[in-house]
Amino acid sequence: MSANDTHPFAPHELSRYQRHLSLPDFDIAAQLRLKNARLLIIGAGGLGAAALPYLAGAGIGHITIYDEDSIDLTNLHRQTIYKTGEKGQSKAKIAASYASELNPHITVSAVPERLSTSTVLTQKFDLIFDGSDNFETKSFLNNLSIKTKTPLISASVNQYAGQCGIFTGFSADKPCYHCLFPALPRDARNCNEAGVLGTAAGLTGLYEAHMAILFLAGLEGASPGDFLSFDFKTHRLQTMTATKDPACAHCTKAGENWTHPKEKDLKKMIEMLSMEALKPKDHVIVDVRTRGEIEADPIHGALHIEVSEIPARHEELPKDKLLAFVCAGNVRSVQAAEYLSALGYNNVAVLDKFSL
Repeated sequence: MSANDTHPFAPHELSRYQRHLSLPDFDIAAQLRLKNARLLIIGAGGLGAAALPYLAGAGIGHITIYDEDSIDLTNLHRQTIYKTGEKGQSKAKIAASYASELNPHITVSAVPERLSTSTVLTQKFDLIFDGSDNFETKSFLNNLSIKTKTPLISASVNQYAGQCGIFTGFSADKPCYHCLFPALPRDARNCNEAGVLGTAAGLTGLYEAHMAILFLAGLEGASPGDFLSFDFKTHRLQTMTATKDPACAHCTKAGENWTHPKEKDLKKMIEMLSMEALKPKDHVIVDVRTRGEIEADPIHGALHIEVSEIPARHEELPKDKLLAFVCAGNVRSVQAAEYLSALGYNNVAVLDKFSL
């Protein structure tokens, strides 16, 4: 996702993600990666239905949902985005409608049919989200991931347990799904046969969404090979890092160099100016520090809007003057400038606090 692929945020859209942008390691670049991301979801059942509200709410800009099934009353204890009165309707269509209503700033497509290789080879996705309930589909998605060089996040749930991992078997040194599970179990049963606790499906799907968001935003904590196993009855969690199996028949010939989304970051064009370079320009200094910081070290003539208040108050800022943002260490000021730049303010900069 390069700078050329970016889409401008709609007016007031970034206010929706204000709590993201308040995080110390979550900036405009991370939110823009989510907005530009193309996510393929296979299955809108227990895993997909639990994950979708958070995937859509986080601002993943393009979501395509494949599911050929219809809504069934026996599934509603875990597929809680559906209503009783929607029994018999398409899961994919209802799920897409739900996500679109939750976040009107994203594009959601419903495909109420079984996924096949030919239907997706013409499209480019940034991540395949496996919400299927059978190993045959998981194997198919693993092969699709390798063939299309698309990262795969796969999860499964059974009775009181769940598991989740990220795979990029097309890369030279990262595992595919079959590196961890070489053979498909012949005695595996789906939820209809084995049973499943609704919250086990929900927690697993929610964690799968969490990993997907971290991964697509380019944040630490979700890398290929990361795998977690949950026992929700005994409250036990096991983590591991899966490695590439040199004998794996599915991915050993892949050998591609893979680049994490964060390393394909958009180019930051925010200029940093000294006070001397700023003086000749028609400008407004916007101090985004806290009130306590300003009282201890005031900058005379500056407009004060704390960085956390920028999404709600950005309309107070003129567009016909250079906006120079300043803070204590040139971190919050960069975040504020990137925010305004993403909103369409073309004349923004950072005032280097160390030049004062």
